Amino acid sequence: MQAIELIGSHDGGDHYNIGAISQILSQDMTSLAYGSEFVGRPNTRIYSGEQNVVKLRSELSFNKARAVRWINTALQKERELGVHHPHKTWFLIDVSGEDNAVEPVVIGNICPRLQPIHTLLEARPDSAATKSKYHGILHAVFDKYLNLAKRMQVKLDEGLSNFGVDVEGKVFYLDDEYYVWDNFVSFSIMLGVYIRTYAWLDQDFIERMGRDLANSVDAVFEDPHCNVIVAEQLRSLFMPSEEKTQLVRKLIDTLLLFTKEAAAKNRSKRPGASGRSSSRYFALLADIHANYPALERVLGYLKTENIQEGIILGDIVGYGPDPAECIERLQDSSLNIIKGNHDHAAAINKAETGFSHTAKAVIKWTVERLSEEHRDWLKYLPAVIENDEWLAVHGAPIDPTFFNGYVYSMTAEDNLEHLQNKNRTLCFHGHSHMPGVFARDKRRTDHHVTEETINLDSYKHALVCPGSVGQPRNGKLGTQFAIYDREKKELSYITLPYEVEGVVKRMRDYELPESLWQRLLTGT
Repeated sequence: MQAIELIGSHDGGDHYNIGAISQILSQDMTSLAYGSEFVGRPNTRIYSGEQNVVKLRSELSFNKARAVRWINTALQKERELGVHHPHKTWFLIDVSGEDNAVEPVVIGNICPRLQPIHTLLEARPDSAATKSKYHGILHAVFDKYLNLAKRMQVKLDEGLSNFGVDVEGKVFYLDDEYYVWDNFVSFSIMLGVYIRTYAWLDQDFIERMGRDLANSVDAVFEDPHCNVIVAEQLRSLFMPSEEKTQLVRKLIDTLLLFTKEAAAKNRSKRPGASGRSSSRYFALLADIHANYPALERVLGYLKTENIQEGIILGDIVGYGPDPAECIERLQDSSLNIIKGNHDHAAAINKAETGFSHTAKAVIKWTVERLSEEHRDWLKYLPAVIENDEWLAVHGAPIDPTFFNGYVYSMTAEDNLEHLQNKNRTLCFHGHSHMPGVFARDKRRTDHHVTEETINLDSYKHALVCPGSVGQPRNGKLGTQFAIYDREKKELSYITLPYEVEGVVKRMRDYELPESLWQRLLTGT
């Protein structure tokens, strides 16, 4: 004999009684099938009535005491998430008296029957009003998803079958599961699934959806780089036809256009062009870290050698005493410039994941010494530049953010595999502060090369780090950078002395952490 016990609803109200649940459970179990109204895991049991739906979590195997604790924990968390229908009510069924009962308790919930959005969007919109309705529903999904990710670092299951809409057009989350936020990776993949799934999608709909999405991402995260992350993730998606590929490209272009338009509103000076290099010699600079004398020493060398093209591989600021001076020196530079994780953190005044206590303290110090114009300039630097010759990131090409991941011995193989899969020969990067090349030859054998002169002609894929201008870590003193000879496909690593004592003195005067200025004296 079954005994149903109500545990609680999301809003604390009494919306269901035991009789209503029993009546729905007396019906046949609803079939779950891909593309149908009800989609779910094989061990989920769904019973649907005209107005409400009951879900039994048959995969959960608890006694009654544990079941009550599990439900109360789940209910508390779902109340914090705030994405489910307020009437959703959890209950348990005591089946201890039934024959063949493996466990004495079954956990379940009941909520209003909402129209799953994946079935709603199957109908081709026949009017502008219907298209507008669809846009509004997707906007509500994005808004709910993104706000939760920002607020709680949690992501929902992105499939549209996990979202439903009520008669008033309000969108709610249907699934019981949620996951750790993965910085737009799953979200970007699911956008591609949306595009593959619905045959009626066209360029106009995608462009408007892209604008709405870009605005939502920017409003929620207040960080223009987030739209770049989504756009770059979309580039890797497979589409079954040229028509669908063009829709993805339209979405990418719309997201990036939003970022470019936001950057255009920024009144600060812009960095040099990001096109393919044309001169024979190409300068590689990385990790300046607010060390103005070191930067000036390198720029002076480039001027003497008449090397006018090159790239700054991020982290203009952080650690060092001269953030404003370095920014202003580079604002007039003809070099390509991308942002690093320290630049990004200073721009948005937020240093969290991946920053040590020391680094966070210096970011805070840096922000206090930068004007709004300085920070805007950093904010709108690109995170990645690529052309048909090379790709440039601060961190690692496999990293969705482009400036948090590292290329080193433990990650080189995966990053080289990424280059191979993308058919990219050459990637310039910084972040590690360690000069050298991780390369894969034509036999798919990987190498780590650290000579002062390295010829890349024998390698199919190469990850090139020029070392650090402002804070070397390979045991050598001075300022480090590299010159790439495009004709010979040859790298020359250069270390130059500079007046480090003055930098150390300023760091000590500013009471910056001792470990940072000691590094300049030891190169480690």
